[in-house]
Amino acid sequence: MNHRQPDNGIQQQAACGADGDAGHLDPLLQKPANSFNGDIHVHSAFLVDAHDSAHFTVSNREHGRQYRVKRAASCLLMPEPGDKVLVSGDAAGGLYIIAVLEQGASGRTHLRVDGELAVSADRLSLTAHDRLAMAADAFSLKAGSGAVDAADWTIKSHRYTLTSVELDVAAMTARYTGDQRESYYGSVTETTGRSARYVTGTDTVKAVNLDYAADFIARLSGNTTFINGEALVKADGKQILVG
Repeated sequence: MNHRQPDNGIQQQAACGADGDAGHLDPLLQKPANSFNGDIHVHSAFLVDAHDSAHFTVSNREHGRQYRVKRAASCLLMPEPGDKVLVSGDAAGGLYIIAVLEQGASGRTHLRVDGELAVSADRLSLTAHDRLAMAADAFSLKAGSGAVDAADWTIKSHRYTLTSVELDVAAMTARYTGDQRESYYGSVTETTGRSARYVTGTDTVKAVNLDYAADFIARLSGNTTFINGEALVKADGKQILVG
Protein backbone atom coordinates (compact mmCIF):
# COMPACT_ATOMS: atom_id res chain seq x y z
CA MET A 1 0.00 0.00 0.00
CA ASN A 2 1.51 3.25 -1.10
CA HIS A 3 1.05 6.34 1.13
CA ARG A 4 1.60 9.68 -0.64
CA GLN A 5 3.90 11.93 1.28
CA PRO A 6 3.03 15.65 1.41
CA ASP A 7 5.08 17.80 -0.88
CA ASN A 8 7.55 19.75 1.25
CA GLY A 9 7.94 22.38 -1.47
CA ILE A 10 4.22 23.12 -1.44
CA GLN A 11 4.22 23.34 2.37
CA GLN A 12 7.17 25.67 2.33
CA GLN A 13 5.59 27.83 -0.37
CA ALA A 14 2.32 28.06 1.54
CA ALA A 15 4.16 28.96 4.69
CA CYS A 16 6.16 31.61 2.89
CA GLY A 17 2.94 32.97 1.36
CA ALA A 18 1.30 33.18 4.78
CA ASP A 19 4.34 34.89 6.24
CA GLY A 20 4.42 37.29 3.32
CA ASP A 21 0.75 38.27 3.78
CA ALA A 22 1.26 38.76 7.49
CA GLY A 23 4.27 40.95 6.81
CA HIS A 24 2.25 42.99 4.30
CA LEU A 25 -0.69 43.53 6.72
CA ASP A 26 1.41 44.43 9.76
CA PRO A 27 1.82 48.14 8.82
CA LEU A 28 -1.95 48.49 8.29
CA LEU A 29 -2.75 46.79 11.59
CA GLN A 30 -0.29 48.99 13.44
CA LYS A 31 -1.50 52.21 11.76
CA PRO A 32 -2.86 54.76 14.28
CA ALA A 33 -6.58 55.43 14.08
CA ASN A 34 -6.19 59.17 13.58
CA SER A 35 -3.58 59.06 10.83
CA PHE A 36 -4.49 59.19 7.16
CA ASN A 37 -2.90 59.75 3.80
CA GLY A 38 -3.99 61.48 0.67
CA ASP A 39 -5.79 58.37 -0.62
CA ILE A 40 -8.25 58.19 2.33
CA HIS A 41 -11.31 60.44 2.08
CA VAL A 42 -13.01 61.64 5.28
CA HIS A 43 -16.70 62.52 5.30
CA SER A 44 -18.13 62.09 8.78
CA ALA A 45 -19.52 63.86 11.83
CA PHE A 46 -17.18 65.11 14.55
CA LEU A 47 -17.37 67.14 17.74
CA VAL A 48 -15.48 70.41 18.04
CA ASP A 49 -13.05 70.29 20.96
CA ALA A 50 -11.34 73.66 20.57
CA HIS A 51 -10.37 76.26 18.00
CA ASP A 52 -8.03 79.17 17.46
CA SER A 53 -8.03 81.95 14.90
CA ALA A 54 -7.53 79.63 11.90
CA HIS A 55 -7.95 75.95 12.88
CA PHE A 56 -10.37 73.70 14.73
CA THR A 57 -9.66 70.52 16.67
CA VAL A 58 -12.38 67.94 16.06
CA SER A 59 -12.71 64.40 17.38
CA ASN A 60 -14.80 61.27 16.97
CA ARG A 61 -14.55 59.45 20.30
CA GLU A 62 -16.44 56.41 19.01
CA HIS A 63 -13.75 55.71 16.41
CA GLY A 64 -10.91 57.29 18.37
CA ARG A 65 -10.05 59.88 15.71
CA GLN A 66 -8.95 63.46 16.16
CA TYR A 67 -8.05 65.93 13.39
CA ARG A 68 -6.99 69.54 13.03
CA VAL A 69 -9.17 71.10 10.33
CA LYS A 70 -10.20 74.43 8.81
CA ARG A 71 -13.62 75.99 8.26
CA ALA A 72 -14.89 75.99 4.68
CA ALA A 73 -15.69 79.36 3.14
CA SER A 74 -19.29 78.22 2.55
CA CYS A 75 -19.76 77.42 6.26
CA LEU A 76 -20.93 80.82 7.53
CA LEU A 77 -22.02 79.52 10.94
CA MET A 78 -19.04 79.75 13.29
CA PRO A 79 -18.44 76.37 14.97
CA GLU A 80 -18.01 76.49 18.73
CA PRO A 81 -16.65 73.87 21.17
CA GLY A 82 -19.30 71.20 21.72
CA ASP A 83 -20.89 71.61 18.29
CA LYS A 84 -21.43 68.60 16.03
CA VAL A 85 -19.96 69.35 12.60
CA LEU A 86 -19.55 67.60 9.26
CA VAL A 87 -15.91 67.21 8.18
CA SER A 88 -14.97 66.35 4.62
CA GLY A 89 -11.74 66.12 2.62
CA ASP A 90 -8.44 64.27 2.56
CA ALA A 91 -4.82 64.82 3.50
CA ALA A 92 -3.84 66.02 0.05
CA GLY A 93 -6.55 68.64 -0.31
CA GLY A 94 -7.10 69.31 3.39
CA LEU A 95 -9.89 68.64 5.84
CA TYR A 96 -12.66 71.23 6.19
CA ILE A 97 -15.77 71.77 8.28
CA ILE A 98 -18.48 72.13 5.66
CA ALA A 99 -21.52 72.39 7.95
CA VAL A 100 -22.61 72.69 11.57
CA LEU A 101 -25.06 69.85 12.20
CA GLU A 102 -25.97 70.55 15.83
CA GLN A 103 -25.06 73.33 18.24
CA GLY A 104 -23.84 72.34 21.65
CA ALA A 105 -24.99 75.56 23.33
CA SER A 106 -28.33 76.85 22.09
CA GLY A 107 -29.41 80.46 22.23
CA ARG A 108 -26.53 82.10 20.32
CA THR A 109 -25.61 81.78 16.65
CA HIS A 110 -22.45 83.41 15.31
CA LEU A 111 -22.07 83.97 11.55
CA ARG A 112 -18.45 84.58 10.59
CA VAL A 113 -16.99 85.63 7.23
CA ASP A 114 -13.33 86.37 6.60
CA GLY A 115 -12.84 89.50 4.53
CA GLU A 116 -15.65 91.52 2.96
CA LEU A 117 -19.28 90.38 2.82
CA ALA A 118 -21.76 91.72 0.26
CA VAL A 119 -25.46 90.82 0.41
CA SER A 120 -27.58 91.61 -2.64
CA ALA A 121 -31.32 91.13 -3.00
CA ASP A 122 -34.37 92.76 -4.56
CA ARG A 123 -35.90 92.95 -1.07
CA LEU A 124 -34.07 92.45 2.22
CA SER A 125 -35.71 92.31 5.64
CA LEU A 126 -34.12 92.04 9.09
CA THR A 127 -36.45 91.14 11.94
CA ALA A 128 -35.61 90.81 15.63
CA HIS A 129 -38.35 90.08 18.15
CA ASP A 130 -36.33 91.40 21.10
CA ARG A 131 -33.40 93.59 20.04
CA LEU A 132 -31.39 94.49 16.92
CA ALA A 133 -27.86 95.79 17.53
CA MET A 134 -25.18 96.89 15.05
CA ALA A 135 -21.59 97.83 15.92
CA ALA A 136 -18.87 99.10 13.58
CA ASP A 137 -15.97 101.56 13.50
CA ALA A 138 -17.72 103.39 10.64
CA PHE A 139 -21.33 103.27 9.46
CA SER A 140 -22.69 104.45 6.12
CA LEU A 141 -26.26 104.33 4.82
CA LYS A 142 -27.30 105.48 1.34
CA ALA A 143 -30.84 105.32 -0.01
CA GLY A 144 -33.15 107.16 -2.38
CA SER A 145 -35.67 107.60 0.44
CA GLY A 146 -35.92 106.41 4.02
CA ALA A 147 -38.29 106.30 6.97
CA VAL A 148 -37.93 105.51 10.67
CA ASP A 149 -41.02 104.65 12.72
CA ALA A 150 -40.27 104.15 16.42
CA ALA A 151 -42.11 104.74 19.69
CA ASP A 152 -38.89 106.08 21.28
CA TRP A 153 -35.84 107.24 19.33
CA THR A 154 -32.56 108.31 20.98
CA ILE A 155 -29.36 109.46 19.28
CA LYS A 156 -26.14 109.86 21.29
CA SER A 157 -23.12 111.31 19.54
CA HIS A 158 -19.94 113.20 20.41
CA ARG A 159 -20.40 115.27 17.25
CA TYR A 160 -23.59 115.39 15.18
CA THR A 161 -23.82 117.07 11.77
CA LEU A 162 -27.04 117.41 9.79
CA THR A 163 -26.96 118.78 6.24
CA SER A 164 -30.10 119.20 4.19
CA VAL A 165 -31.44 121.39 1.38
CA GLU A 166 -34.81 121.51 3.14
CA LEU A 167 -35.56 120.49 6.73
CA ASP A 168 -39.03 120.13 8.26
CA VAL A 169 -39.42 119.43 12.00
CA ALA A 170 -42.87 118.89 13.52
CA ALA A 171 -43.45 118.18 17.21
CA MET A 172 -46.13 118.73 19.83
CA THR A 173 -43.42 119.68 22.34
CA ALA A 174 -39.83 120.60 21.43
CA ARG A 175 -37.07 121.12 23.99
CA TYR A 176 -33.50 122.23 23.38
CA THR A 177 -30.99 122.00 26.22
CA GLY A 178 -27.30 122.85 26.10
CA ASP A 179 -24.53 125.03 27.49
CA GLN A 180 -24.20 127.10 24.31
CA ARG A 181 -26.19 127.56 21.10
CA GLU A 182 -25.20 129.42 17.95
CA SER A 183 -27.39 130.02 14.90
CA TYR A 184 -26.48 131.61 11.57
CA TYR A 185 -29.27 132.37 9.07
CA GLY A 186 -29.69 134.62 6.08
CA SER A 187 -33.21 135.45 7.27
CA VAL A 188 -35.45 134.28 10.11
CA THR A 189 -39.26 134.40 10.21
CA GLU A 190 -41.15 133.27 13.32
CA THR A 191 -44.88 133.19 13.98
CA THR A 192 -46.08 132.27 17.47
CA GLY A 193 -49.32 132.60 19.41
CA ARG A 194 -47.48 133.57 22.61
CA SER A 195 -43.80 134.09 23.31
CA ALA A 196 -42.02 134.37 26.68
CA ARG A 197 -38.31 134.51 27.34
CA TYR A 198 -36.44 134.77 30.63
CA VAL A 199 -32.76 135.72 30.67
CA THR A 200 -30.88 135.41 33.96
CA GLY A 201 -27.97 137.55 32.75
CA THR A 202 -27.78 140.27 30.10
CA ASP A 203 -29.82 140.20 26.91
CA THR A 204 -27.96 142.08 24.18
CA VAL A 205 -29.34 142.89 20.75
CA LYS A 206 -27.18 144.67 18.16
CA ALA A 207 -28.65 145.61 14.80
CA VAL A 208 -28.20 148.14 12.04
CA ASN A 209 -31.91 149.05 12.37
CA LEU A 210 -34.24 147.95 15.16
CA ASP A 211 -38.01 148.14 14.66
CA TYR A 212 -40.51 147.05 17.32
CA ALA A 213 -44.24 147.59 16.71
CA ALA A 214 -47.28 146.70 18.83
CA ASP A 215 -50.93 146.96 17.79
CA PHE A 216 -52.11 147.90 21.30
CA ILE A 217 -49.58 148.24 24.10
CA ALA A 218 -45.79 148.49 24.02
CA ARG A 219 -44.05 148.84 27.36
CA LEU A 220 -40.39 149.27 28.26
CA SER A 221 -39.70 149.33 31.97
CA GLY A 222 -36.77 148.98 34.29
CA ASN A 223 -35.37 150.19 37.60
CA THR A 224 -33.14 152.48 35.60
CA THR A 225 -34.01 153.11 31.97
CA PHE A 226 -31.85 154.91 29.43
CA ILE A 227 -32.93 156.04 25.98
CA ASN A 228 -30.03 157.56 24.11
CA GLY A 229 -30.02 159.07 20.64
CA GLU A 230 -26.71 160.25 19.30
CA ALA A 231 -28.32 162.61 16.78
CA LEU A 232 -32.05 162.71 17.62
CA VAL A 233 -34.60 161.49 20.15
CA LYS A 234 -38.22 161.89 19.10
CA ALA A 235 -41.45 161.10 20.93
CA ASP A 236 -44.67 161.50 18.97
CA GLY A 237 -48.26 160.91 20.10
CA LYS A 238 -51.61 162.50 20.65
CA GLN A 239 -50.75 162.57 24.32
CA ILE A 240 -47.32 162.43 25.91
CA LEU A 241 -47.25 161.93 29.66
CA VAL A 242 -44.02 162.21 31.61
CA GLY A 243 -43.88 161.47 35.33
